[in-house]
Amino acid sequence: MHSAPASWTPTGQSSPLDGLVSSHTALSSTAGDPHTGALLADNQGSARKWFVYRIDARQSPDNHVLAAGGVVWRRSKSGELEVLLEHRKRYNDWSIPKGKIDPGESLVMAAIREIVEETGFHVRLGKFLKRVQYPLSGNREKVVFYWSAEVIGGKFRANSEVDRIAWLSVPEAEEKIQYESDRKVLQRFLKTDVAWHPVILVRHGRAGECSPGAADVLRPLDAVGRQQAVTLAEAASAYGVTELYTADRVRCEQTMLPTSQLLNLPLKVERTLSEEAALIHPDDTVDFWLEMCERAARGKIPMVCSQGGVIPTLLEGMETTGGIALDSRVCKCKKGGMWVIFVDDHGIAKAADYLPSPLAVR
Repeated sequence: MHSAPASWTPTGQSSPLDGLVSSHTALSSTAGDPHTGALLADNQGSARKWFVYRIDARQSPDNHVLAAGGVVWRRSKSGELEVLLEHRKRYNDWSIPKGKIDPGESLVMAAIREIVEETGFHVRLGKFLKRVQYPLSGNREKVVFYWSAEVIGGKFRANSEVDRIAWLSVPEAEEKIQYESDRKVLQRFLKTDVAWHPVILVRHGRAGECSPGAADVLRPLDAVGRQQAVTLAEAASAYGVTELYTADRVRCEQTMLPTSQLLNLPLKVERTLSEEAALIHPDDTVDFWLEMCERAARGKIPMVCSQGGVIPTLLEGMETTGGIALDSRVCKCKKGGMWVIFVDDHGIAKAADYLPSPLAVR
């Protein structure tokens, strides 16, 4: 749960979300958090640089109070887009659901948990929207990470923090909301398309050493890699994954196994996803990934696990006509990291979020 900001206005600090980034830099950073920022796409004007975004709060300063939440949305019976505002009786204000991250929790799971605790609604995360920072007492800073969040179930019940909610059009919500930073989050939400479809690409978790004489394909995950695999499964549930594919490497299969168990989904082995296959038949590897984008456009939510040498090939090979363009400067992926690509109804990549680690931020 979260506290109300003291009397404040947004600090107006320079942020990559504002698009003030050099076109010659691969990552633009926010003051105090060099690991969160807008990854550049060459064919985009500065106002849309945030469409390709890196999300990482693990090295935030100790005086940062981290929080997460989302713009919760649904379609009305008449098909109109509605967003949820919550009224907190303690502060007598209307705001967007958000709350502080618990110890041992990731940003993604904090957003999911806070939304359901405060509103009663279960949600599926979509595009990352905005990072908001404002001062607290005692030389502290509140830093909130917001996602788009679609309602998939649940029901509101008044609780100790929220006594009522309102479903409103975005213009109505902008009028009713009381904090300018929340208003900017809603404006960012309007610039996305809730019809975008996610497809998730992950790199296997950290691997240990092979047994003497064993082939590299048999190299298993180490203890860190196994923890990454467990937290990747939680992230997969947050995005509503419906299909699982993996390269034919033990470390890739082990990375996806917890997700398969948690979501009760079969794990399909795809030989074209290995580094060797991509080197010999790169067109087959890219064709498989384009098929995943097309499946996403048809309503599936695939999650694909591959190796570090393959991921840049997949990201650069996406159909991006009229959408984003990813090049080698931004297409890398750390072990256990995750790219969430958003495609339109034609399978064309329109936006992307990169989470370099699924692990807890603190």
